[in-house]
Amino acid sequence: MKKSVLSAAVIGGAALLAACNTTGGEPVAAPSSGSPAVSSSAAPGAPAGTTVPVPAGLDYGAHPTKARTITASENRSWVAEGNRMGDEALIQANEVDPRLILGGAGLRSYPVLVGDGLRSRVPDATARAFQANKMRVGMTTTRGDALDKPTVAVRIGLYRFETPDAAKAALDAIRTATASAPKVRVTVDGAPDVLASEFKPGTVDAYVVQGPFVVNVSGTGPTTDQGAQFVTKAYGLELPKLKAFTPTAVDQIRKLDLDKDGILSRTLPAPDAQDPTLFENWYTWNGQLHRIQDITRTETYLAAGIDLIGNTGAGSVVYRTRDAAAATTMVQTAAAKNPAVPGIPQLPSVKCMTGGSLTYCWVPVGRYVGSVQDSNAALARQKAAAQFSILATTP
Repeated sequence: MKKSVLSAAVIGGAALLAACNTTGGEPVAAPSSGSPAVSSSAAPGAPAGTTVPVPAGLDYGAHPTKARTITASENRSWVAEGNRMGDEALIQANEVDPRLILGGAGLRSYPVLVGDGLRSRVPDATARAFQANKMRVGMTTTRGDALDKPTVAVRIGLYRFETPDAAKAALDAIRTATASAPKVRVTVDGAPDVLASEFKPGTVDAYVVQGPFVVNVSGTGPTTDQGAQFVTKAYGLELPKLKAFTPTAVDQIRKLDLDKDGILSRTLPAPDAQDPTLFENWYTWNGQLHRIQDITRTETYLAAGIDLIGNTGAGSVVYRTRDAAAATTMVQTAAAKNPAVPGIPQLPSVKCMTGGSLTYCWVPVGRYVGSVQDSNAALARQKAAAQFSILATTP
């Protein structure tokens, strides 16, 4: 359902996500190496704050083997604010209805700025209104009962503007642009001015302003009345959660943490052809839930006690688990889900497997787990070796 609820092909990979239209800037230092204690073993039992030896003779290809710096920019800072919104202010779609389980990153559940990324989530008139009033960042979550042509589906989007007046102006522009669309009555406590219209039979697209946010909910059901019921329930859950959220002041945006606890610095960077500021994210468990394709299949993550994730959007993800034992178990469980393929002889803890046309390798070091992928198995192993080295040498 293009520009209503579900429209994109599902993106393969470990946890693919992106943001749009960011620029480069000054460097932000990677975690300091200090004077780490060195473990006597390369096994993933080393506690956080230590390094482990890296075996000689590993094939890294052209990939870096040390933690990098993360470049700062205003747009990257707004993406960080979008991830705050996803972590702290955005409900999970399955709270609206238990049938809404499929979606995630493949259906654009991650921060967005402007351009094609925005136009793929909202109707063209909405995108124009948002851009004309200088929307700074959006964060959406989308789920249905199927990935393609769902019978029930919901998309919830939080779109941040610099001021409440700018958010109101955007809503007024949407109201004008949709004046001829069939209107739908949606009544929500505490939100007397909900703009709701029938996007197409069965789908209701609705907007309400709360502070500097425009909250967009799109609900799809077998009938337009049922779509409206989804919208009403979603607002009833979302608006109180958003009210409890404190957005970062515009003049403080550049002070946001772009690499919490060095989690993003630990990822294997994307190829040089890809601007990393367009795609890289860090987020917490709630952010991970937004991105998981099937929200009922979280057992492996939950058992590992994951609390922080760094993701390049290009197939390299680093998870921080509860402890080293949890990291080891997570890798063993994840690797067992698909056919195994030869790994790296010097790194028996690294497990590689096939999934569709890709080879995935899981890399445990201490309480961290790295995941890399490639369509070429040899290149996947090179990435895994490089990812091991980055994790092993970063306290």
